[in-house]
Amino acid sequence: MLKNTDLEIGDVTISVPPHPDLGMLDDDAMELYEDLLVELESYDRKPDTVIPEQVLENGATMPATVIEGETIRPYRKDGVRVKPAYSIRVAKIALGEEGYAKLQAAGGGAADVWRVWGTQGLEIRKRQEWDPKSVGGSVDLEAVPAADSE
Repeated sequence: MLKNTDLEIGDVTISVPPHPDLGMLDDDAMELYEDLLVELESYDRKPDTVIPEQVLENGATMPATVIEGETIRPYRKDGVRVKPAYSIRVAKIALGEEGYAKLQAAGGGAADVWRVWGTQGLEIRKRQEWDPKSVGGSVDLEAVPAADSE
């Protein structure tokens, strides 16, 4: 089970929760994070890719498809870069304003929080590979005997 990870910067220790995508923030922080995700939908994007209707060799028709353009990075809204940066905003939400200020006063920043999240992500991936119950885990299945009833 994931839990908060202590991040030591100098003589200061900051408790970093798991990444907000895992839904383990307190209710207020989760509301702020989801508001940020909704805001992200309004950021500037690259142009959409239009794939025209196609007729296959067997005569079947594939309808035209539009693939929405990716969000432009660094994030912008109406051509103006979003400040503070998205990564800083996510770290502030996760730690809270007070926790983030403490991190900065100790000489740290959002990159330190994202490093913790990267390490946690690797731990999750290793656990999934190791755990046979996880999708993609190695499983040694024995043959199942036939049923006794007819």
